[in-house]
Amino acid sequence: MDQAIENLARLGLKEYEAKIYVALVGLGEANVRSIHEVSGVPRPRIYDVLNALDAKGFIEIRQGSPLMYQAVRPDIVVAFLKKDLDTAASESVTALEALSVDARQNYSPIWYVHSDWTIQRNLERLVEGVARSLIVLCFNKETLEKFQGPVLSIAKEREVRILFPKGGAEGVFIRDGIRYFEATQVRDFFGENVFDKVFSVPINREGAIFRLECILIADDEESMLIYTQDGNRMAVIITLPFITCVQSRLFSEMIEHAHELSHKGKDISDGRSITMKKTAKKQNQRSSEMP
Repeated sequence: MDQAIENLARLGLKEYEAKIYVALVGLGEANVRSIHEVSGVPRPRIYDVLNALDAKGFIEIRQGSPLMYQAVRPDIVVAFLKKDLDTAASESVTALEALSVDARQNYSPIWYVHSDWTIQRNLERLVEGVARSLIVLCFNKETLEKFQGPVLSIAKEREVRILFPKGGAEGVFIRDGIRYFEATQVRDFFGENVFDKVFSVPINREGAIFRLECILIADDEESMLIYTQDGNRMAVIITLPFITCVQSRLFSEMIEHAHELSHKGKDISDGRSITMKKTAKKQNQRSSEMP
């Protein structure tokens, strides 16, 4: 009985309405006194609740002295409640989408996201919007591995390039459809080596330690910076054209001067591809075959 009352409440009936309706289903036909005793609804509220159920068409009233009440068939009542709930859900979606449109009109070019789940969802949205190419700067291989699913999903249809700092690609598994690079020395950006002095090292600001993990640039329109602050992972999403265009140009130039890693192998270890390992293996075999 309690479960039936709870379910009817979830479908939209008020607590006392659900209690009286369930009581009437069990009683078949009853007067106010019996309804009060079985449902547990306070006697002063019985008539108000019965009138509300009658207005909704969920009970029938037989005139007489005393008045007798009977529940309308449960399948009819539940079907009505479900339809009403579906209508309310559809109307809510429409209203919320309208609010979302209004919110997008209040354009915010920079916003922050927290938690891995939220980062993953926003990364999926960013990657889905790639029209031409995606650039990924990776400073933490574990983070790239954790969030790489959406990146792999577009690799066969869009240009995907991943850039590591020098020596940062060691042990990385090469995926089909993605081009991998290791940066060379870049010193023409404000006279600084960007990777060594800006991106690859932790930064201390007012006692907080910031570490950059990944940067993703979708075309030249949107970028996501994944970083940690005192070990807590966060992300910044940027759509401000002045920033994203500069990022895209800077990182594209880095890639132009970077060393592209071989795609003939499947992983990278100690700076050598499997292709080099196979060559060494063949040389060893030839040496062992010589008399």
